[in-house]
Amino acid sequence: MSAGTKGAFGPAGRVMIVALLGAASLVAAGPLLWLVSTSFKSRGDVFTVPPEIIPAHPTLDNYAYVWGQADVQRYFANSLLVSLGTVLLNVSAAALLGFALGRFDFKGRGLLFLLGLSTMVIPFPAIMLPLFIAVKEMGLTDNLLGIIIPTSAMTLWLSVYILREAFRGLPDELEEAAVIDGCSPPRLLLRVMLPLVKAPLATSAILVFTLTWSEFLWPLVIMRDHAKFTISVGLQYFMSTLTSNWHHIAAIAVIASLPVVVIFLALQRYFFSDVLAGSTKG
Repeated sequence: MSAGTKGAFGPAGRVMIVALLGAASLVAAGPLLWLVSTSFKSRGDVFTVPPEIIPAHPTLDNYAYVWGQADVQRYFANSLLVSLGTVLLNVSAAALLGFALGRFDFKGRGLLFLLGLSTMVIPFPAIMLPLFIAVKEMGLTDNLLGIIIPTSAMTLWLSVYILREAFRGLPDELEEAAVIDGCSPPRLLLRVMLPLVKAPLATSAILVFTLTWSEFLWPLVIMRDHAKFTISVGLQYFMSTLTSNWHHIAAIAVIASLPVVVIFLALQRYFFSDVLAGSTKG
């Protein structure tokens, strides 16, 4: 707490705030803790009374069984390929567009930016039918590219917004010095600008990866071949076939969550540096 905040509350008030925050954190983390706990239980221990947060007899058999299913491995690989492909396509396009909108002054720049941002408020069900028809006409149904390309486009302006602000915040003197040294616009972007916006790039990558990995509706609509299902659709399929095997369902749910956790942990230092920079700007 800041000095002003400490002065506004007495010791009892601060204890109450900490207690409330702790209770809220416990409520928020409760379902996740229960999911992880269930994934280490045997079938007979799932419905024990009173319930056990820490399993008395933890086991890895659930993970071995679930990961031993060829379909689960295939769904996991499909989601990984789709998510990484979407991030690569999205961030590459957003870097180019964000650089142009952030560093070049041209007529209609503001209008273009506002029109692009306005697409973010359009609900996906409103465009799902025409998008499906377009993808079908391109022959991309039952094709992972049918997920990668539309998802990259739908999340493009989120990344453009982040990167445009990052490029705009770079000093003009840096660009002027690079131009004097003979840098062309592509070289200016690749050699000078991009290394200075690693944090916004990582932030965009984390957000796009998380949104793509958890996407359910569009992969469900566009895919008919079970071999092309992503992990989110595959998880729903397993829940329909393993209705009473909650320990197996919990294990596959934990496995499905791991890549998001891993990529966040790998890029968190860039993510938090970008958030802190934004909070202290100005």
